[in-house]
Amino acid sequence: TRKIKIPFNSSPFAVTRSGGLTSIANRYCLNTFHQLCEFSMSNKTPMNRRPLSKLLDPKSVAVIGASDDAKRIGGRPLQYLLKGTFSGPVYAVNANRETVQGIPAYKTIMDVPGEVDAVIIAVPAAVVIQTVRDCAKKGVGAAVIFTSGFAEQDTQGAEWQSELTQISNKTGIRLLGPNCLGTFNAKTGWLATFTTSIDQYPVQPGPIAIASQSGAFGSHLYTVAAKRGVRCTYWVTTGNEADVELSECIAYYAQSPEVKVIAVYAEGVRNGPGLRDALELAYRNKKPVIFQKVGRSGAGAEAAASHTASLAGSD
Repeated sequence: TRKIKIPFNSSPFAVTRSGGLTSIANRYCLNTFHQLCEFSMSNKTPMNRRPLSKLLDPKSVAVIGASDDAKRIGGRPLQYLLKGTFSGPVYAVNANRETVQGIPAYKTIMDVPGEVDAVIIAVPAAVVIQTVRDCAKKGVGAAVIFTSGFAEQDTQGAEWQSELTQISNKTGIRLLGPNCLGTFNAKTGWLATFTTSIDQYPVQPGPIAIASQSGAFGSHLYTVAAKRGVRCTYWVTTGNEADVELSECIAYYAQSPEVKVIAVYAEGVRNGPGLRDALELAYRNKKPVIFQKVGRSGAGAEAAASHTASLAGSD
């Protein structure tokens, strides 16, 4: 990787390190400030990637590794989708069962009838690559990969993650994760996550959108805002970012009429120019961005690397 320096000389961008999200409820106008940020940049995927619409606003979905147990990561999102407000077809994929949570279970994604816009993948790391290949062959537009055990773990995992990136580049399927807590769209009821935060505070459309590399901190941001009555329309946790990364989420939010404030948590930034462009777009569209960057210290950088395989640079 190489480092680039990006100057920000205008509002409405705020960078905080203490993490006080309460400002979302009150600070829609941010004071002008001058901040010089240093970001880590690595080679990114081609610019002709598909947009995030199939990931954040799918019309038909499937859970691969679906579980009959709603407490498991393959069961909780399926329950959310079946009992919530999502209006499109929901399919369960489980090679060992005839039915899951009362709906038919298909052996593989290839057996699912009709088109599938997005899938949730909750299977062991060793079979994720073939699962994603099958999804791409099926014509699935996006996959949310909960599974851990990739670049955050060891060399083998890093090789698997690199292969996921190559599949995405070659086929166009958008990948969220791996090693992520998922995403939700409160407008449509697309709840592709296994966080329990939405059990305590059910999702409702609202003025904020959250993008976080960390699932735990993303859930914390959502909970802190919900406790104060500030609702969230979009919520994305990017995990290891084999494909979809923070700047794309910010750009998507910046173009969403429902979003008034964008909250971001980053352990490392993989696409410096993309982040700069996304923040400029948010500025033009008058969408304040509250941006928390962690990993300044050596210990923090080490924690980021083991958490989401982020290379946290000095800021």
